[in-house]
Amino acid sequence: MLLAGSCYHLPLWSGDVTVEALPRESIARCGNGALTDAGAAAITRDPYLQATTTTSTAVAWGTRSPHGRVVVSEPDSGAVVVTAEASYAGDPEKLDERERAWKVPREKLAADDIYVVRAKLEGLQPTHLYCYQVFDDDIALTEKAPMTTAAAPSDTDHSRFVALGDTGTGGPAQKAIAKWISAQPFDFLLFLGDIAYESGTAQQLQDHFFGIYRDFLRFVPAYPTIGNHERRTRRGRPYFEAFTLPEPERYYSFDWGNVHFVCIDTTQRDSTQLVWLDEDLRTNKRPWVIVYGHHPMYTNSLRGAQLWIRRAFSKIIAKYKVDVVLTGHEHQYERFKINGTNYIVSGGGGGQLTRFWGTSRALTQYTVHHFLAFDVTAKELDMRVIDISGREIEKLHLTKDRAGDTKQKVNDQPDTKQNAVPPEPKVVPDEKIHDEPDDDEHRVTPRR
Repeated sequence: MLLAGSCYHLPLWSGDVTVEALPRESIARCGNGALTDAGAAAITRDPYLQATTTTSTAVAWGTRSPHGRVVVSEPDSGAVVVTAEASYAGDPEKLDERERAWKVPREKLAADDIYVVRAKLEGLQPTHLYCYQVFDDDIALTEKAPMTTAAAPSDTDHSRFVALGDTGTGGPAQKAIAKWISAQPFDFLLFLGDIAYESGTAQQLQDHFFGIYRDFLRFVPAYPTIGNHERRTRRGRPYFEAFTLPEPERYYSFDWGNVHFVCIDTTQRDSTQLVWLDEDLRTNKRPWVIVYGHHPMYTNSLRGAQLWIRRAFSKIIAKYKVDVVLTGHEHQYERFKINGTNYIVSGGGGGQLTRFWGTSRALTQYTVHHFLAFDVTAKELDMRVIDISGREIEKLHLTKDRAGDTKQKVNDQPDTKQNAVPPEPKVVPDEKIHDEPDDDEHRVTPRR
């Protein structure tokens, strides 16, 4: 069912989908992490995994108690591997206010009063399944739940993950896409920004992110990038309180298996970030590189390609032969290939869809709610684009030889098409903070 929309917005999607969730061996071996009766009374935000590496991870949750610890055990023997105490992980200036708030008996705590704690778990083994459980002193607040450390590089192992952008409405389309994701195998999630419309408040994060993806976040980590909507509340402070991200947090990188992931902040393209990006890509040792951020460098969508974003980042991306760049912001799917890099616009995770402008310059484009499902080995990268009906609308297959040369197929057919776009000649920082970035000077006339 569709509801009426504006001139440049398609009608809102309304309805539901029936999807059978994929049975997960890890849950069968550990448990689903459900709250106990004591946990239902004490926990104000369900536990979620963060910043997982090959040897560590973090468990965060909201609580009414200053006491908390996480116990990690082996799934079969039950032998305890490590125990870690939790500590307050929020804004220090709000600590006293939040301690007062959780001491007052009430049925529901305001999201901005949620007292978030975090336990850092270290000394773990790579590519290893563990069970974890949250306690307050000796009282179990959750049942056991699975967590798996990041994969080490391997010639044969697969790394699977899901990416999606512009999710944070809390509406039917977002919930339907989440159901389709539940049918996929994945080790972690990438979010491409705008996860909490309209202003990135603590309440919007709670309702439109943690409330929607709660059952995923218990057993896989999420790696988000900040969108322009998250910057609208105290320059993103609720966002940075909610997430434990690698330093320096606004932008960061991490490795999983054979892939090096780089999160960029497209809302603030300053010289410090660009120097960091150049050094990070220069020192990378993984065969595959995926860069992701919120605003697209190339698009044929409603607001046009973002010239200043392209000037800031694309020369560095071309210099280090990045394989894939993922962005959101525009609520469609598009694919460009420029200087050997596939640029993917994937903003179809739940926000209202928007129309394209003029004659398309994209190699592929669809106006549809969707998400991306990846499967990567040392030599192959597969990306499937799955829409809200469960249909695979495009498949990108890359192969890489020992010399680092890459061949490409699209929908199982050899593909050598590229966009005829000249490379950016230099790197241009943009020290301002942007809610909506400047449009491309070559913006075309829209179709109505």
